[in-house]
Amino acid sequence: MIVKGDFTKLSMAIYGDVASDLPSSPSSPSYHVSGGLLSPTPTPLSPALDPANSADPTTLTRNLLSLIPDAPPLPLVIRLMFCLKPVNDDWDLPEFPYLHPDLDDDPVDFDLDYAYQLTSQPVADDVPLEILQRFADRVADAIEPKVRFSYERTYTHLTCWAERKPSLLGSRHTLSGSLST
Repeated sequence: MIVKGDFTKLSMAIYGDVASDLPSSPSSPSYHVSGGLLSPTPTPLSPALDPANSADPTTLTRNLLSLIPDAPPLPLVIRLMFCLKPVNDDWDLPEFPYLHPDLDDDPVDFDLDYAYQLTSQPVADDVPLEILQRFADRVADAIEPKVRFSYERTYTHLTCWAERKPSLLGSRHTLSGSLST
């Protein structure tokens, strides 16, 4: 991972085993650095490796992925690295990383917990809008059976609802625009 910028604070999550916690084998040499470490002198990245100065910052990543046989597409890699951490058992499954939830599954006891479980895996890129809409409707029904969301008209619907029920928003919130119930 390459991180470049003028940061005042940067937080990262790194997964794996702490090397100092691992048992050392008798054949492995032990290293000890006496005194302080010297600060390395920063050197600029070569333009071929600097995504910040590239016309397409994904070029380097796409080229590295192309070296892997049957590599997953970049959008899936991004979702798995930055959005969803797969559970440890998923890594060993033969279909990994192509584990996608069945959003069209409609159990009788659909609730928000079940919806949360479904969204713990990335949604496939080729899921039709109708399936996404039905899933959103089932989530809305789990919240309040009378409310239906539409991806294309959500803002308009919410603004109309807010105009009809301004007491629920409070005096500090205003919206303009319709909600069908």
